[in-house]
Amino acid sequence: MDSMVTDMLQVMALDDSMSLAAKHVYSSLPEPPVSVSAPLAAVACGWTTSDGVDRITRLPVEILRNIVSRLPAKDAARTSALSSRWRRLWRSVPLVVADAHLMPSFGFAFGSGMAGLLARAVAGTSDVSAAVSSALAAHPGPFRSVHITCTPMDAHRSEAALWLQLLAAKGVQELVFVNRASKLDTDACLPSTLFRCSSLTCLYTGFFKFPDTATLPRAAAAFPHLRELGLCSMDMSDRDIAFLLDRCPLLENLEIVGFRGLVRLRIGSHSLRCVEVCASLVEEIAVEHAAQLERIMLWEAWGIAGFIDEAGGFTNMCCRLKIGHVPNLRILGFLVPGMHQLNIGNTIIQAGTKASPSTMVPSVRMLGIHVKLFARNEVRMVPAILRCFPNVETLYIESVSAGKPIGKIGPKFWQETGPIECLQRHTRKVVFRKFKVQKSELDFLKFIAERGRVLEKIVVVLTHSCSSSLDHMRASLRNFVASARLANEDCKLIVCESPFPVDATAWCFQGAFNMSKDPFDVSKCFNDGSSCRAA
Repeated sequence: MDSMVTDMLQVMALDDSMSLAAKHVYSSLPEPPVSVSAPLAAVACGWTTSDGVDRITRLPVEILRNIVSRLPAKDAARTSALSSRWRRLWRSVPLVVADAHLMPSFGFAFGSGMAGLLARAVAGTSDVSAAVSSALAAHPGPFRSVHITCTPMDAHRSEAALWLQLLAAKGVQELVFVNRASKLDTDACLPSTLFRCSSLTCLYTGFFKFPDTATLPRAAAAFPHLRELGLCSMDMSDRDIAFLLDRCPLLENLEIVGFRGLVRLRIGSHSLRCVEVCASLVEEIAVEHAAQLERIMLWEAWGIAGFIDEAGGFTNMCCRLKIGHVPNLRILGFLVPGMHQLNIGNTIIQAGTKASPSTMVPSVRMLGIHVKLFARNEVRMVPAILRCFPNVETLYIESVSAGKPIGKIGPKFWQETGPIECLQRHTRKVVFRKFKVQKSELDFLKFIAERGRVLEKIVVVLTHSCSSSLDHMRASLRNFVASARLANEDCKLIVCESPFPVDATAWCFQGAFNMSKDPFDVSKCFNDGSSCRAA
């Protein structure tokens, strides 16, 4: 995580658990659709025409409305001072309100993204709740997007309930409603007035207790238009999640981050396209029937029941992932052998499980596996997992940091592994992340290169600690692969360094919901400034 962000979290006097949760949550939130950082604004203000005529004001009203709708709320309101033609425009367009933009004198100081948001939260010594109340009361609606992320709701519970009541009445479409809590076990309850916001299409909420569903009017508690839902460090039960999902008939994207309890998720949906569960303790994710589901994204989805390993230690926790009817599932990962218990249909996938139509998910085209290649039990699971997905075209392997070898693993294990259909017929690209040039990794890389008949590209991403000798590592890896009997002699080996400044697991939360992009390719998120996290 960026050191600037870490420093700011320390300034906020958060303990370690709350600091980590805040990193997860704020990284997972979508950005407001407008920005206070507009580098061309000052230049544009200096433009004048030779005849002194104000041609912008003469534009058609619809174009002027479009201009105002792209401004932060404070700037949109200021346009009323330009001329009589602008005076009422800001009240006639769907408005964007973000409490971070309402911080006095801090709007242009910190940029965008998580770092900018937290900087404003730290710098905002004055209370912005009054500014939020004024902005929501002054505009008749609708509100295109409202982001309230820098306000400590524990001290403003009555205002929070009123804000949601106003937003419900004025047709809010996108809402990010996060309590700026100072401790993880906050007792701030999510106001039940939220359930009146039936116009919502996107909702993210975090650091709240979920309200008692028994007290909610059944008819009122519904989100008939909601397509994206983010539950971030929420204190709620599996029954609460089921209650919520049951009232979102059009929901396409579901994100659960830093859940404050055990995740027990049962999915039976005709609309869901992506499910993302991150940084949470997970007992079970059961996908029973999801005809439109395309992506199941798991990152730090830890299990809850440990067992004794071969070295006599307590290790590896179990998280059950049950896959039922998912005819359109295209992307799955990161699976963790030894922790994630994969069930396909009625079969528990184990080392040595024979491939059959009942144990396969042929629709999957991209697969991610997070594995300890020095741990025999986990390594033995890799071929079994690969056989479950016979049509994988892109394979991501992330190597877990080095540890004490558990069980004997030699090159013969890979040599004696039987045929794996995806490697022989379909896999064209393999990306190996966090590569440390260890023998266990080289043996696995050789196995891939010798089995990949249609393999076109192997991308090896070195850990940060190996990047200092990048040229030497490239030469060593190329010599190693050259010594292998390549199944496809035209396969290219690309060796590169991690785009992150430290050895880290990288994840782009919002990237999972972009159906046109590879969600595992976090380097693109990092380079284009999207909100992504290394942890």
